[in-house]
Amino acid sequence: MKVSNPLTIVAIFAGVAEVFATGALVLLPETMQVKFIDFVMFFPTLIVVVFFLILVFKPQVLYAPSDFTNEEHFLHANNLKDVVAQETEKVLSEAKEKNQISGDLKALSKRVADLTVRGLEDDMDKKVLSYMLERPREAFTPRGLGFIFTTSKHTTLDSLLRLEKMDKVVSGMDGQIKVWQAKT
Repeated sequence: MKVSNPLTIVAIFAGVAEVFATGALVLLPETMQVKFIDFVMFFPTLIVVVFFLILVFKPQVLYAPSDFTNEEHFLHANNLKDVVAQETEKVLSEAKEKNQISGDLKALSKRVADLTVRGLEDDMDKKVLSYMLERPREAFTPRGLGFIFTTSKHTTLDSLLRLEKMDKVVSGMDGQIKVWQAKT
């Protein structure tokens, strides 16, 4: 079973905690059992309350990048691109104060954020291409590569399409399934 979602981790933790608590209950002295039963009843309620508080105030943290059809949406939902741009703007403004840089800081920080995303895409492209070149006689689906690299199908599909544009991989049909193979 692949656990890639924080919600799954919370559910597994809560279930395991309840099972162990129930098992431990019979081993406790009677004087402690009443307090322990209160705790065992309160603990899941606490988890549910905290879960709903998170759901109301910060729901995006309950999803992994692979839960999004486009991981760019994950960056947007968690404001990661904005955070990178803000941090870059801060660094650039410090550099500008020391007369080490000139120009529009917002435009520069946006460019750095875009370059960061492009760098991540390039890294993914390199991983996918090297994996495929190691297996030149095999054909791959985006879902299969996504499983191998623990990313979404959409991310690997985007990578395959970029590699196909660069003429490094070719696509074809295997029955009704589109597959990609490294160009040798």
